Amino acid sequence: MMSSPRPASRRYLAPGITAALLLSIAASASAQSATRNAAPMISEQEPYGRYVTDREGHSLYLFEQDEPGSGISTCTDACANAWPPYVTDESPEAGEGIDASKLGTIERDGGTKQVTYAGWPLYYFNGDKQPGDALGQDVQHLGAEWYLVSPEGQMIHQGGRTEADGENQDNQ
Repeated sequence: MMSSPRPASRRYLAPGITAALLLSIAASASAQSATRNAAPMISEQEPYGRYVTDREGHSLYLFEQDEPGSGISTCTDACANAWPPYVTDESPEAGEGIDASKLGTIERDGGTKQVTYAGWPLYYFNGDKQPGDALGQDVQHLGAEWYLVSPEGQMIHQGGRTEADGENQDNQ
C-alpha cells in the first residue's frame, strides 16, 4: 500500500540548508532571543490573519512536538539555534491584542525564562529577517511542524485556519 504524499503547502528544510542557516545566523539568534521585558502583541498579515509577534512585529512560533502546559520545551541545542526561544528577564506583559491570562513562562536549562502563550513555548525562526516575515510558518523541521500562533493560542495552518476550525488547509 502506497502512502499519500504530503500536501504541497508543507515546506521542509534540507539538512545542508539547516547547517548553513545555523552557521550564518548564530550571532543573530542570541541577540534576537535576549529580551529584557517581553511584551508579545497581535499582528495581522494575509494569508495568516492575526497572529502572535514580539513588540517589534517579529513572528513567534509554536513547535508541534512541545506539549502545551507541560512546562517543558523540547527544542534544545541545534533546534534552539535555528528556532531561538523567546526569552525574558522579567514577567511578560500583554501587548496589544494579547490575552494576559494566556501568558506565562517556563524555565529552560540554564535558568532562562521562555515566554509561553496558552501553554505553548514561543520561538523565533532564524530565517525571518525583518518584522512581518513568517518564513517558518507550516515548516516541517526537526521532527515536527512549526506554526504561527493565533490570538486564542492555537496553531495557525496555512491560510489562517486554526486547529479549532475543525479542518485545515491540508484537508482542502
